Amino acid sequence: MNKIEALSAIRRAKSAHLKWRAFAQALIAGVPVTDDKVPKLHTECDFGKWYYGDAKKHLWHLDAYQGIESPHEMLHAIYGRIFNILHGMEGERLFSRLFTTKVERERRRSEIAQNLLVELVAVSETLLRAIEILEIEVQATPTLPD
Repeated sequence: MNKIEALSAIRRAKSAHLKWRAFAQALIAGVPVTDDKVPKLHTECDFGKWYYGDAKKHLWHLDAYQGIESPHEMLHAIYGRIFNILHGMEGERLFSRLFTTKVERERRRSEIAQNLLVELVAVSETLLRAIEILEIEVQATPTLPD
């Protein structure tokens, strides 16, 4: 993989991440989104497939490559919590179910999801900065391993 191919792949991966984030935001806003549009596991999204596939093969030696994994994993962990909250799999206790209405519980779940969305977007911005640093490092690297 030469530099031009690497930079093109990085930009496609960045676009894939932004698309994933847009679907996640839509889901939180109440827009129906299929599970395949917003994979919960960091290895299953298009960005993750690139990161653990071609990027690992060609960019593993770059410091900036190493700086991407943590925010990417964190992003999916936050999204997993949001998904579970929105689908009633987290955060509801028996007491809450007995003494609050379904509407109140849904409102509360939505509120928690919105708060987590702020965190998700912040981590996404951190990831995007890490990707930009990777682009800069690739541009400054004389050659990439095949």
